[in-house]
Amino acid sequence: MCGIVGAVGFISPKEYVFKGLKMLDYRGYDSAGIAYFHSGIKIYKDVGSVEHLLEIVPEDISADIMIGHTRWATHGAPTKLNTHPHLSFNQRICLVHNGVIDNYKEIKKFLLDKHYSFYGETDSEVIANLLEYYYLENNDVIETIKKAMSIIKGSYAITFFTDDIKDTLFVLKNASPLVIGLGKGFNLVASDASPMIEQTDEFIELDDLEFGYITKKEVKIFNKNGDEIKKEPIHKDIELISHDLKGYPHYMIKEIEEIPQTVNRIISNYFQKGKYQFDPELIKDLQESDHIIFIACGTSYHAGLVGGRYFEKYDKSASRFIASEWAFHPTYPGQKPFIIMISQSGETADLIHCLKIIKKHNLKNLIITNTGGSTLDRNCMYSLLLHSGVEVSVASTKAYVAQVTLLAMLAASLDKDIKVVDDLRQSLDVVYDIRDHYKPLIMKVGEEIKDKKSLFFLGRSFDYFLSLEASLKLKEISYIHSEAIPGGELKHGPIALIEKGIPVIVFITDPDTASSMRGNIEEVKTRGARVYTIATKSLSRPEDTIVVEDYAYYLSSVAISSIAFYLAYYVALAKGLNVDKPRNLAKSVTVE
Repeated sequence: MCGIVGAVGFISPKEYVFKGLKMLDYRGYDSAGIAYFHSGIKIYKDVGSVEHLLEIVPEDISADIMIGHTRWATHGAPTKLNTHPHLSFNQRICLVHNGVIDNYKEIKKFLLDKHYSFYGETDSEVIANLLEYYYLENNDVIETIKKAMSIIKGSYAITFFTDDIKDTLFVLKNASPLVIGLGKGFNLVASDASPMIEQTDEFIELDDLEFGYITKKEVKIFNKNGDEIKKEPIHKDIELISHDLKGYPHYMIKEIEEIPQTVNRIISNYFQKGKYQFDPELIKDLQESDHIIFIACGTSYHAGLVGGRYFEKYDKSASRFIASEWAFHPTYPGQKPFIIMISQSGETADLIHCLKIIKKHNLKNLIITNTGGSTLDRNCMYSLLLHSGVEVSVASTKAYVAQVTLLAMLAASLDKDIKVVDDLRQSLDVVYDIRDHYKPLIMKVGEEIKDKKSLFFLGRSFDYFLSLEASLKLKEISYIHSEAIPGGELKHGPIALIEKGIPVIVFITDPDTASSMRGNIEEVKTRGARVYTIATKSLSRPEDTIVVEDYAYYLSSVAISSIAFYLAYYVALAKGLNVDKPRNLAKSVTVE
């Protein structure tokens, strides 16, 4: 959510900032702006796209310092006045901010009493004015930041500059990501590393309640008390954070078709010479625990549902919780619980909230994430990376499959069950077959359902978990109302919604439940539903829509999830929608 870029001393700050904003637009945004210093503070901003912003910015900009921002509206509607950057009341501070300030109303009242005025409705403008108020009071930026941080409550990644220190960007961070890129004769800042990868592969990631400044020659970082701290740069694999479309028309289909290499990369990282390569201490703690608690959001939560079943297969009791619910009503089943959190970005605000509770209670924990160096990666007891490469499309595809793959291997490692690896490799044959032979048929189904107002997915066991993810994908990018229902629950209410012509998409890959699912199909057909069935060969019937080769059915979310992903993609495409950036959504949900 939202994106920050900034540069000091860069040879072409405008080119970098605009390219950086474009690389961050996968995070979701509704307005954009830039600011720089040239004979005063210059700001250009408006509602709309980065391309629109580029049209209103002067072609030639002479500046050694520039900041840019893409905003996803939280406080205040998407209007020009609410768009970042924000200039303080006396025009001394120019600021961009990601996050949510919990006590901004109290701060705003304090500033109103000091005769400050506000142009917009955002909490971010309030912080610009708070910084200015203390800066005018003490004329020391470091002391100003310390004072402001002692007052501000909430999440923030802030980058700003002042009207009288023209060669320095100041940064401060709490519970929202902010990364500094190290260059020669320049330094950079951004919400994540991706906008900076063409300029550097060395980064410093700020931890919570740290602040500092960058010039073209130096970077200084301080803790909340103002003590300077030394942070070792980290290196990131440029290939894994590249945004190259590689000839594909959209990121979503590119990422769907990267599923096989994603699965193979996980296998090669965590299984070598016939043995699992997980941290022995992690495996020991998992084995000694008496209950596994999965906490996640959205797509990652669906992966947790699957993962819980995997651990139960190896005699571990498991619970699954949505992070935004658990954070306010935490529960710890068992005497020795172990908590597994799942987050594609590693910056999910709800999970960060949960982690604070977990650490307070000294509970053993693990994060599964695609983002090394992220807040959750740095602060969890154990971390396992997905090694999936950057996922740009807001609708997660390959990262979901990566999460399920890694959980299957992790659970199997408790019992040294290496057959899982063979099953995963076999499931990739199905993925390839779907890619090479079934896309035209899936596209045809997409055309048939694109104008429907509502539809249903049905499945049981692992097919139900996949149905949940399939339904979410369709909702996210096609805006069609969709529900996933366990086949056995139809008669307990949802069947009342089945009417003539309504699409019902059914997964049948589990031998134990196949007969029952066939009964469910008859129930909805009798009431006029248009049924599309995806089945494995040994469980198929002539009337089925898609029949794939048999595989280990517990890996449905690996083997046939691409059918669901392609379907959502082709429906959105047929409707002329923005496949990679659906409305109202953001890739990294960094606010609660």
